Amino acid sequence: MGESTVTTSKSRIDTIDILRGFALAGILYAHMVIWYTGAALPPETYTKYDGTADGIALGIFGALVFGKFFSVFSFLFGLSFYLHFQKKRSQPGYLRTYIWRLFLLFIIGFLHHILWRGDILALYAVLGMVLVFFRSLSPKLILVTGLLLIINLPTHLYEAFQTEAPIAQVEFPMADEAARYYRLVQKEDFSTVLLDNWRSWPAKIEYQIESGRLLMTFGYFLLGLYAGRTKLFTSLKKQLSKVKSWNKFSERAVLFLLFLGLLMYLFDLVTIPGIKVVPQLQWSASFLFSIYNACLTIFYITGISLLFQKRFFRKILKPLATMGRMALTIYLSQTIIGLLLFYQFGLGLFDRTSPAINVLMGVAIFYLQLKFCQWWLCHFKQGPVEWLWKGLTYFHFSSLKKKRQEGS
Repeated sequence: MGESTVTTSKSRIDTIDILRGFALAGILYAHMVIWYTGAALPPETYTKYDGTADGIALGIFGALVFGKFFSVFSFLFGLSFYLHFQKKRSQPGYLRTYIWRLFLLFIIGFLHHILWRGDILALYAVLGMVLVFFRSLSPKLILVTGLLLIINLPTHLYEAFQTEAPIAQVEFPMADEAARYYRLVQKEDFSTVLLDNWRSWPAKIEYQIESGRLLMTFGYFLLGLYAGRTKLFTSLKKQLSKVKSWNKFSERAVLFLLFLGLLMYLFDLVTIPGIKVVPQLQWSASFLFSIYNACLTIFYITGISLLFQKRFFRKILKPLATMGRMALTIYLSQTIIGLLLFYQFGLGLFDRTSPAINVLMGVAIFYLQLKFCQWWLCHFKQGPVEWLWKGLTYFHFSSLKKKRQEGS
């Protein structure tokens, strides 16, 4: 298969766009199943609906979705960072332009956080500044550092050497504010939610640091940078053996860790729901869960990349590329839809619909977004937010609408 099957144009790589679309699907699932909340809820909220379908929806969330798709998105950010630098490095002032571009992303993320505190764009912008200093390191050093960070090794080592017994329970973010946040989503008006989100910055940063999620995100940035430096996607055909080896290793690791988790459950070392671990194994279980998340993320990235090389799966996956080309627009629009569905200032469905129903709504939303992207890109060159971001970056707004071809 020639390289022409990998790219839609000289400047875009289909595999990357498909991975973005895939990540958006997982992100939507993760947020919809828990009513598009951006912080922890009381534990009983997650177990309120105990039907079989709800158990399956939450089981998929915990085992296959939670903490896995933000990492795919993070990996793609690091890869895009490298591709941007490769494309622009011959232009004068390219580094200054890149920093200005990140500053604009921070503003977008800042506004998005005020709307919904689960935003990741502002953090991406800050970490993207740090990534600049890693761009010239050797690929091997970038790879090793990235792997150590995505398994959250620094955080787990810190916990292991604490004088007090480490608390390594698998928890949702900002659990100490769960009851208050529950009331906020359920009862408060739009302005109150905005104000509370604005005030939530310290809790968000504290969680990002204490949980190690900030380090893990940067680790995925580094893996994306490594993929760019080694031309993993720009010459995917030549790199298939490497991708297959990563895929096979991550698959075996995931299956082994799932089997280990099943044994722990059968021997009452882990209880569900709530994912509570006996105190003696809390640190080990938390570390293994971090490794599991990292391996599953690598399995997703390599697996989708390999499937796209097969003609049958290429036809199935190809529509995701249109969504990937509008990833920023779709990510932000998903937030707006989620808020209007579940929060009090919208339809107020929070805690009234079950996780299984939420997933079905998420499938419908994703399908409609996919169709919208296909329609939009038939008439316009890029997504509206992408167009705005690019225009502000270069202080020039080109025509968004595509020129009609002769005879059309």
